[in-house]
Amino acid sequence: MKTIITTAITIGLLIANLAKPCLAQTATSAPSASVSGTYSLTVIIHNVNTRSGKLYVGLANNQASFTGESFQRKVIDVTPSGELTTVFEGLTAGKYAVRLFQDLNGNQKMDFSGQMPSEPFGLSNVSMLMGPPDFDQSAIELNENKSIRIRMMEM
Repeated sequence: MKTIITTAITIGLLIANLAKPCLAQTATSAPSASVSGTYSLTVIIHNVNTRSGKLYVGLANNQASFTGESFQRKVIDVTPSGELTTVFEGLTAGKYAVRLFQDLNGNQKMDFSGQMPSEPFGLSNVSMLMGPPDFDQSAIELNENKSIRIRMMEM
């Protein structure tokens, strides 16, 4: 139980910094023209059980931007059905990790019930939590245009 609570707190802290900087940016549904030497990362979010609110999606390019302010951010309106998609463009080759949460009540922050997240969240390369993830565990190598799928999780 202690491990679950520690993991939940760490997940909450990873995602908590995501919303405030996201307010000025919105998601686009289609990538623009490719810039030479850069790539796009398409993020497809599935297992969205509650069909309301917004998704706050943060892209990290190192440990500091994974645990703090994101390198790039998007806000996605949750649609009535289907998977949700956003695209990060103009990325140089390297390692990137995605973290996101679903704001169900419109307060633009990750909510908790005690120490456990009470709103759905997701991380790249993480489908089951066995402890607090770090940047390297969540990172994907971007060396071409890529699409990744992230499964929404609930505690």
